[in-house]
Amino acid sequence: MSLSLVFRLQAALFTFFGAMMLLAPAALMGSFNVEASAIAEDIMRGMSLMALGMAYISWQMPSWASENIKSVGMFFAILHALWVPLTLFQISTGAFPAGAANIIGNIAPDVVLAILFYWKSR
Repeated sequence: MSLSLVFRLQAALFTFFGAMMLLAPAALMGSFNVEASAIAEDIMRGMSLMALGMAYISWQMPSWASENIKSVGMFFAILHALWVPLTLFQISTGAFPAGAANIIGNIAPDVVLAILFYWKSR
């Protein structure tokens, strides 16, 4: 597995979540046992553009950064590592329900991507 492939996997994940946030925000929130309201759905639709933008950046990054790809990969390793304690904090304060959906859907992908980015960026 190459670092470029890790960027592509990240792009696929951002694309999936960005598309769900745009097209079916209530279903996405429901899959994480979060109650959907009209305001929350509108916020999700707005945030979908950021997720889709990150997908495009992640897909293009191997060609844009070329020789500096490892430093960008290390940045994403740190970013994904930081999302883990944030998600745990949100679960501990009750912002997100504690359950398998939030642990598997939120924490596991970030742990895997943090490890892969770190491993391939060394």
